[in-house]
Amino acid sequence: MRAPCAAPPSRIPTREAPMSPTDAPTFETLLPRPLSPRRARLLERARTHAADFETRADAHDRAGSYPLENMEAMKASGYAHMILPAEWGGEDVSLLELCACQEQLGQGCAGTAIAVNMHLFSLGALLLDARTAPERGRARMEAGLRLIGMRKQIVAGSFSEHGQAGAYLMPATRARRAPGGWEIHGRKAYTSNWPAADLVGGLVHLADHPDGDDRVAMVTVPKGTPGLSSPGAATWDVLGLRASGSYDVVWDGVFVADMLMPESMAAADYYATMTAFGGWFSLSVASVYLGVAQAAIDWTLAFLRERRSAADGRPLSRMPGLQYQLGEMVALQMASRSMIGAAAAGWEASPWTAEEARLHGSACTYVTSNNHVRVLELAMDVAGGPGLFRSAGLERRYRDVRGAKAHPPSDMGALEEIAKARLGIPWASSPRWG
Repeated sequence: MRAPCAAPPSRIPTREAPMSPTDAPTFETLLPRPLSPRRARLLERARTHAADFETRADAHDRAGSYPLENMEAMKASGYAHMILPAEWGGEDVSLLELCACQEQLGQGCAGTAIAVNMHLFSLGALLLDARTAPERGRARMEAGLRLIGMRKQIVAGSFSEHGQAGAYLMPATRARRAPGGWEIHGRKAYTSNWPAADLVGGLVHLADHPDGDDRVAMVTVPKGTPGLSSPGAATWDVLGLRASGSYDVVWDGVFVADMLMPESMAAADYYATMTAFGGWFSLSVASVYLGVAQAAIDWTLAFLRERRSAADGRPLSRMPGLQYQLGEMVALQMASRSMIGAAAAGWEASPWTAEEARLHGSACTYVTSNNHVRVLELAMDVAGGPGLFRSAGLERRYRDVRGAKAHPPSDMGALEEIAKARLGIPWASSPRWG
């Protein structure tokens, strides 16, 4: 299989030596054309990284190993912190621009793309939260983000836990009062980027908070904090996205001083007010899988043009049945790209309210995740036997794209939120149904 882009690894740009923009781009992108020189450089950097990461994607997939060298390359080029303000070591990249870059990056190594996405969307959500927070909280959040950018730190975090659906509503990981602060015990799952992380976050339940027993907070500590550890890669032996380093993390008596404990909220209020999370998470994640699907379409195009029928020697591209399947793939991809692009542009014009996040974020996740999976199913159907070989590169993407269905919300959860948003039924209403 040919790489998704042709630029050699040696052309990975740095902020000091930016890459020349592509004069006449022929690849698909979420960004409207013509591209400005700045946007062309952003996409070219993403495509260059994708081509480089593709050369190691199969090896990391087979080993289930984390590509630390990929993250180091993105830190060096500025990619890993591009959404932060320039004065904090970033590039002022917008949500739409991030989605467009992630679409390109996802065409190389999907595990790397989803891993850096978990870091980047967190920075984007925190940046928006900081801009809307009360003055005291805003100063602390901005100081933290500034340090992350200037020190080129990587953030790993998790809302999730094994054995408990919806841990982002009320986690089993608990913080209890201790002299001068809080002591945290629990185990978080899907902590992407653990091997490269400098900072580690987790949603915890403040079990004996004076304001009630339903308080939660997103706690972030340095990776070397006593009591914080990971059992390692054995906890991420999975079907796809095997290179994302999404390990379990154990919080065994991790101490957080009172002055460092973030402001807590009632669990229902915390989830309902995660409007920044809704935009930055839903759309950027969907963009990674948009890239995976695009790589499958490119693979299929090359396959149909190059492979010939033994019956008459003509290329398979002349067979009407295969044309129909390719046509469906392209149509689904066009719909997904339009939906993500319109949602991101709309969010930038006016960031979503909580109700809008429920509606638009859930709709985007539901439609695009199913489209992405269908594109890969069709690609495997077109490929037949050749698609089964790991050396072809298609079956890895077939496994990776299943991750699109693993991120929240689920299909049923998304449809419930869409319907309730349109019906005007409050998300936290009780009873939930009836």
